[in-house]
Order: sequence, then C-alpha cells, then structure tokens
Amino acid sequence: MNFFEIVKSALHSLKSNRIRSSLTMLGIIIGISSVIVISMVGKGSQNSITGELVKLADRVITINVQSNNKTLSQRDYINSSDIEEIKKMDNVAGVAPSLQDRCRLKTGENSSGFAFLQTTTDDFENISGNKIVYGRTFNRDELERGKKVVLVDDVYATRRFQRLDIVGEEIEVQFQRTKKEKFIVIGVFENPMKNMMNSFGGMEMYQVYTTYRTFKKYINDKPISSISIAVENVEKKDETSANIINFLEESHKIKEIYEVSVRNSPAESFNNILSMLSILLTAVAAISLLVGGIGVMNIMLVSVTERVREIGIRKAIGGKKRDIMLQFLIESVFMSSIGGAVGILLGVIGSWIIGVLINIKPVFEITIVIFAVAVSSGIGIIFGTYPAKKAADLNPIEALRHE
Repeated sequence: MNFFEIVKSALHSLKSNRIRSSLTMLGIIIGISSVIVISMVGKGSQNSITGELVKLADRVITINVQSNNKTLSQRDYINSSDIEEIKKMDNVAGVAPSLQDRCRLKTGENSSGFAFLQTTTDDFENISGNKIVYGRTFNRDELERGKKVVLVDDVYATRRFQRLDIVGEEIEVQFQRTKKEKFIVIGVFENPMKNMMNSFGGMEMYQVYTTYRTFKKYINDKPISSISIAVENVEKKDETSANIINFLEESHKIKEIYEVSVRNSPAESFNNILSMLSILLTAVAAISLLVGGIGVMNIMLVSVTERVREIGIRKAIGGKKRDIMLQFLIESVFMSSIGGAVGILLGVIGSWIIGVLINIKPVFEITIVIFAVAVSSGIGIIFGTYPAKKAADLNPIEALRHE
C-alpha cells in the first residue's frame, strides 16, 4: 500500500466521522486561536504603551560624571558652556542637562499626585521626544535668566483644568515638606506615559520641565552631573559619544571621569514587565493545546477500538504494521493541522476585532504562526503515536474475532 493510498484512506475515515472529527479539532482551534490573540494583542498593547519611548532611548545618549570619584572638584562637572559647545558638534540634534526632583503640584486649593520636575533647554522636543500641543517651549531669555516658568504634560492639564489651554496659569510646586514655589505655565506637551497611566487606573505621575538655571535657583543648587544628547543619525551614535567625551576631557583637563550610560527610562522597565506578562499569558493559553492534544489521543483510541475488525482484515491479507500505524498517525496529524489552520485564521481575525474595540493595532508576527503550525502538527504526531502503535500491534486473529 503506497503513501498516497494511505493518505486517501485516512481522509476517507475523517470524512465518515465529520462531527466527531470537528469536535476533536475544537480543542486545538481554541488553543491556537488563544495563543495568536494573546500574542498579537499583547504585542500591540505593549507598542501602544511604551513603543515610542523605547525608540527614543535608541537615539539619546546619556553622559554622566562619575559620582563615586573622590577626587572630583566643582570645575570637573559639566557646565552651561560645555552644553553650548556640544550643541555645535556634528550629529548632535539637541543637548539638555539631566537633573530631576520629585514634587507635588497644586492648583488653587487642589493638590495633585506626584510629579517629576526635570530640567531641559530649548531643545526640549528633540531631547524628550515629547510634542508641544499647546503654547511653546523655553526662549533664550528664560533660559539665561532662570525665570519661574514650566512646561506641564497634557494629562495634568486636562485633569486639573479640564482643558489644554492653560498657558499663563499659575501652579504651586512643593518640594520635600515645606519648600514651595509658584511657577507660570508656558506650554503643554503630550505625556508619552499617557497610555501607561490610563492602563493603571489613571495613576497620577505627572511630568514637569523647567530650565537648569531656574532649577538651580529655586529647587536644588547641585552641579550638572549628567546630560542627555539627541543624535541625528543613530548609526553614528558611538562615534558621537566618543567625540563628546574627548571634548569634555580636554575642556576640563581630566580623564576617565566622563562615561556613557545606557538610557534606562521607566518605559523601558515597564516594557520588560509587559513582555514577561505577555509570555506568561501565552504560556497559560498554550495549556489548552495540551487539553486539545489529549482530546485527539482519546478520539484516536476510540477510532482504533471501533475499527479493530477492519485492522484484523487488513493484516490478514498482508497489510504491513508500518502502513496501519502510518494511516492512524496521518489521521491524527490531519485533525491537528486542520484545527491549527482554522485556529490561526480565527486568532488573526479575533485579534483585529479586539484591536478595533480597544483602539490598538495588533502586531502580526510570522514567528507566532510558525510556532502555532509546529505545535499543532506536533500535537498530532505526539498524541497520535500511541493510538497508531496500538492499532499496528493488534493481533490479526484476535482482531478478526472482535465483535
């Protein structure tokens, strides 16, 4: 009996038990579609929440002064003149000192949640990647004179003022327990953590930016120990980093205290958490594949029991053990593969429907499809082997006597 005849016989057997075969496939369909949906929607949600921030980290260099160096003096820290010179260098799109402090915001009698007050320059949009949606960024006069002006994020503006047009509004910034200062809002930017904040029940963790001179004058009089540099060409990022460090070493007449550090934003940490969560949920969904595989094995064992006499006749007229085993194995693989194909189709369709409902773009990855096909075929082989072997091992005489 050649291979094509075995395949034809296996297909005929499946067609003669359409309802039973369909119900057996259902477990595989549910398992595969669940894995596809969780993977695509999970990756889409991850990109929606943190995608832009992680991309931003690729084009931003952070250079630090080694704080654990005991020989540091005040003149070794980065200064405003250094920042102006670095701005003129090739492949530099923007430079800003990286200083921040935790604070609370207050508007009138209402106190908000926590905020991070950070320093920036007129290169705000290039450095942070945040787009100004209302108002403007800092001008030269505000940068040089250290005026009490700030940029606030759009989430804070809409929650506290119910509008984005809050240019000219006064807000109170509280540091530690007693220190308070009032600032004027000059611009509102789009908070890149907005999706993340909304995903966690509207948590209040706002972002506020001011100039370095303002920060030094009113908040904290500490030197610049870290700067962020946005590059125009990511391919030349390492070369630009080396040039900046060489410039700082020559300018300050000291070596081996300036270092490039990997930018590790909160979004990157959250991105890693989301990746692990997505993998965990996919693994949980994959458990249903195990259930589906057990269903395939169960039905194939029933099929062997029902066809004992047929197997006996085939063996009595010269049917080989290998051919009988191969037929049952092919039936098992066909059921699993067809169920896997339907599961992939339903999973992709379901992902796009869910994406439309929750306003995200699911991410289709061919590796997930390959994984799904491999798993569904593997289930057919693994869970079909035992029933196929059992059928092939039947004694032809006992099989013919079976009623």
